[in-house]
Amino acid sequence: MKLFFTDPEFHAGGVPRPGIPFLCDRRMELVAAPNRYLLYVATMRGRSRAPATWRTYGSHLLEFFGFLEDNSLAWDAVSVHVLSAWRDAMLERQCSRNTVNQRLRCVHAFYDWATRQGLLPSVPFSTQDIIVARKMPFLGHVGAGSSRFEANELTLRTTTPAPQFLRLDKAVEFLEGLTPRRVRLMGYLMLLTGMRREEVVALDYRVLPNPAGHDPRKSLPMLLDGEMTPTKGAKARTVMLPFDMAVALTDYFTFEWPKLLKIFHHRYGRETTRLFLSRYGEELSVKSLNHAFGQASERTGISCHPHMLRHTFGTYELLRMERTKGQGQALLWVRERMGHSSITVTERYIHAADLIRHDDVDGYQQDLCEALRHGHSTPQA
Repeated sequence: MKLFFTDPEFHAGGVPRPGIPFLCDRRMELVAAPNRYLLYVATMRGRSRAPATWRTYGSHLLEFFGFLEDNSLAWDAVSVHVLSAWRDAMLERQCSRNTVNQRLRCVHAFYDWATRQGLLPSVPFSTQDIIVARKMPFLGHVGAGSSRFEANELTLRTTTPAPQFLRLDKAVEFLEGLTPRRVRLMGYLMLLTGMRREEVVALDYRVLPNPAGHDPRKSLPMLLDGEMTPTKGAKARTVMLPFDMAVALTDYFTFEWPKLLKIFHHRYGRETTRLFLSRYGEELSVKSLNHAFGQASERTGISCHPHMLRHTFGTYELLRMERTKGQGQALLWVRERMGHSSITVTERYIHAADLIRHDDVDGYQQDLCEALRHGHSTPQA
């Protein structure tokens, strides 16, 4: 079983639909049912508009249908016992419980869809009613109580770990090990704004605010438009760009980017609005960013992946805003900046923040900007 993606020549509904995943079996024949579902997810389902979400669905179904193919099982004749055997096989391969649960929920959603389409008489999953007591939220008027919902019986009990983050001195030491300078700028951008790696890699220069004439003591709002920058769920949100970060990006865009754009144009014969390009004139990818972080981790001895910088921002920013706004308003602020779908996700940073000395938070943005200015003078690689 293999996973492929449509190219721009693929059309659905009369428009190009690139990036939609589809499965082929070992004979390189299309697997009809999951491919119909993946097309539905990408083109019809309103809550799954992001290509990254499509890839996740495709990866989960690849895992399941690969298991069926390896065991000569038909997808429309499986029982809950087969599904539990698949779950246990993933656990034996040391897959995390969260990953196993995500795959089970994805396959459950596929079978729900297949049943609605009349491809199956019933869903081969069983569920049970779960009652979860809700703790009193940070806004008292929201109320507390309990929630009842149906849970897949095959899913595993999990705990939500506190977000992994770096203390600021270690974060700066790591960032100074990132090369070339434009990749270092991407790291500072994640650390100072909480942007996701996908958002930074594909950042469109048209969203950059111009720092000219602005108060150097104040941050500049930068609107991440889902039409130009691939935000999660294509939802627009505003991040606050420290003045020094805006200056560093403007300098890069003015002096270094035109040279890279010239290489890109010569190579591909077209323009691009991507802000970050490689020295070979290529649009950077998440894979290349991950590789740069891996190399910097080896050089500095500090293990860090891109999402850890986002977690670091969330942790420190929550503490900073608590000083003046209180925890409730601070959580709302951080939620908006980071684009969380639920305040519950943001609340994870409360536990991470408990590990930080509060006097380390005073002026943390100024400390980072000072380090950025120092690194900004480093010769380009």
